[in-house]
Amino acid sequence: MNPILSERDGGERQGKLVRLRAFEPDDAERYRTWVNDPEVARLIDRDGQVTRAEHEAWYRALVGSPTAAVFAIDRLADGAFIGLVWLYGIHPRHRRAEVRIVIGDRSAWGGGCGTDALRVLVRIAFGVLGLEKLWADVLATNPRAAAAFERAGFTREGLLVADRVQDKGRVNVIRFGILRDRALA
Repeated sequence: MNPILSERDGGERQGKLVRLRAFEPDDAERYRTWVNDPEVARLIDRDGQVTRAEHEAWYRALVGSPTAAVFAIDRLADGAFIGLVWLYGIHPRHRRAEVRIVIGDRSAWGGGCGTDALRVLVRIAFGVLGLEKLWADVLATNPRAAAAFERAGFTREGLLVADRVQDKGRVNVIRFGILRDRALA
C-alpha cells in the first residue's frame, strides 16, 4: 500500500501538535540513534544495538513494503522530527493493520505528541486507506504508551500474559484495538 498523500491531503496529515510526512532517508539515521538508546530500546522491546547495515536494510524493506504505510512525525511548534508512526501488515481483505509508534526525541515525551500522531494516523487509516480495524501491542512496562493509545481512542482488547522476555523476566503485553465505526461515531 505505502500511500503517498499529496499536498492537497495536508489536512489529513496534521493534528493539533504534529504533522505526519514521508519517512525520508535523512530521517533514518536519527531514528537508528533513538532505537539504540537503551531506554527507548527497552520501551519498544528491542534487544541489542542496530548496525547501520541492518538499519538500512530495515528502512528499504519498510518504505518499499506494499503492506506498510510509514510516516515521520514532526512537531508543529518547531518542525523537529520527533518520531515515527506506521501501519504494518496492512491486510487488504480484512481491512486491518497493526500500529507501531516510536517517539524517540525525549523532549517530546509526555507532551501529547504521541497521542496526536496516533489520532492523525487513525484518521488516515480509516479515511484515505479505507481500513476498518487497527490494533497494537504495548509492553505493560510502558504505561506512557498505553495511556497514549487510550487517549487516542483505542481500547484494551486483551492481555498477553508473560508474552515477552525483558530484564531476565517475563512481561505482559496489552493488546489495543480500535474499529472504524466506533472511531467515527
